[in-house]
Amino acid sequence: MHFTKMKCINMAEYDIVKASVACKSETPIRLDKLLALMERNESYIFWLQPLNSDVSAQIPAININGKFHHPNLKLEKAIFRHVRLSRDFDNQELLEDGTPKLRIPARKGQELFKVLCL
Repeated sequence: MHFTKMKCINMAEYDIVKASVACKSETPIRLDKLLALMERNESYIFWLQPLNSDVSAQIPAININGKFHHPNLKLEKAIFRHVRLSRDFDNQELLEDGTPKLRIPARKGQELFKVLCL
């Protein structure tokens, strides 16, 4: 299964809030190999914040072969699978330097919060 649906990110539009581990991969990039490597492993997630925006606009990204990409929904779900949500879940945390960061991607949180509130 090839990983052709990842969109590159224009880094001139973002600040890196939290840097992580870059990934080296053969090309074409294979989704099955990324899923196996990154499942339940947030160490590959970079958190980016659009310039002149706040913490609620942050997005996760992965750096593969020196380029930043939006993870697709399947990969995002695999990476954050271990995060347990509850009705009082706070999707923000503070980094060691006091910078606010989202805990899980906003779109994943919105899906899960809908389920919790039913």
